[in-house]
Amino acid sequence: MTRVTSQILVVDDSPSFQQSMARLLTSQGHHVSCSSSGEDAAKKLQTTEFDLVLSDIILPGMSGLNLLKLIKEHAPETEVIIITGNASSFTAIKALRLGAYDYIVKPIDDDAILFNVVERTLEKQALTRENRHLIDSLSEKNHRLEQTLTLMKIVNEVSTLIASSLDIGEILSLLVEQAVECLKAEKGYLVLIDRASNRFSMKVSIGIDHALAKRFGMDCDRGISGLVAKMGEALKLGADIPLDLTQRMLEEDESGELFSTPGILSVPLRLKDKVVGVVNVSGRSHGLPFSEAETEFLSSLANHAAIALNNAGAFYRLRRSMT
Repeated sequence: MTRVTSQILVVDDSPSFQQSMARLLTSQGHHVSCSSSGEDAAKKLQTTEFDLVLSDIILPGMSGLNLLKLIKEHAPETEVIIITGNASSFTAIKALRLGAYDYIVKPIDDDAILFNVVERTLEKQALTRENRHLIDSLSEKNHRLEQTLTLMKIVNEVSTLIASSLDIGEILSLLVEQAVECLKAEKGYLVLIDRASNRFSMKVSIGIDHALAKRFGMDCDRGISGLVAKMGEALKLGADIPLDLTQRMLEEDESGELFSTPGILSVPLRLKDKVVGVVNVSGRSHGLPFSEAETEFLSSLANHAAIALNNAGAFYRLRRSMT
C-alpha cells in the first residue's frame, strides 16, 4: 500500500518530464521535489530525507550512476529507481547491481507502470524498516535479559558474602559498597530511621564527604528517602525529574553533594515487614538512568541484607542470653 506521506525526488534534465512526473506522483498523495542535475540532487539530499529517488541515468555533470552510489553511501535507506531509455543497456543492469531497486524505461506510456513500480518500491522499503525495527527491538530485549541474568548471578554471589557476616555494621557497609560497585554508581549511602526521634541518620556512605555524612539528619517524612520509606517501594529517577521530586531532592540534599545525576535509585530496607531505612545510589559514568533490572537487583540486595540483619540480631540476642 502506497504511503501518502512519501518524499520523492525526481532527477531529470527535462523540465517537461519533471512536471509530468511531479503531477502524476502528487496525484497519488506523494510530496515531490525535482532536480535538473546530480549535483543539485546531492544538495537536496543533504537537507531533506527522501524515501525514494527517481533518476535518469544520463544527466549533465554527475551521472545517474554516480548519484546512485552517493545515495547508497550516505542515505542507504533511500530507495532509487533508475530511468533509462534502454532496458537492456549495460548501465541499467549495473544500476541494479549498485543498489537500485528497479528501473523504468522512457517514454512512460502507461501511468499504471509508474505507479506500480513506485508502490512496490515503497512497500519494500516499509517492510525493510519494519524488519529493522523488530530486529532492534529483539536485540534490546536480549540485552535486557542478559543484564538481568548477569545481575541475578551477582546477587547470589553478594548475598552469600553478606550472609556470612553476623556483624550489623559490616552487613550495612557491604550492602552499600556492593550496590555502588555493581551498579557502577558514583555515590551511595544508607539512612536508618530512629524511631524515638522519627528522623533519618546516615550510617554508611561512599563518595560523600565524611563530615557531611556524620552531621546528616532529616525528618522521616521529608526528602526522597522519606518518600521511599512511606511508599515502601523502590524509586528510580532519570534525567527529567518532576518538580515535586526535585523539591524532595532539595529537602534531602541542600548542599548538592549527596545525589549525582543522571540516575538516582532509592530502595527501602525492611526488617520484619517494617521499613527501617533507605539505600540511595546515584550518578552514572555513562550517563544512562538505572534500568528495571538494576532496580530489581538493588531491591534483592536490600532484602538479603535484611535477612542477614535479622540473623545477626537473633545471634546477638542468643549470645546475651547465654552470658
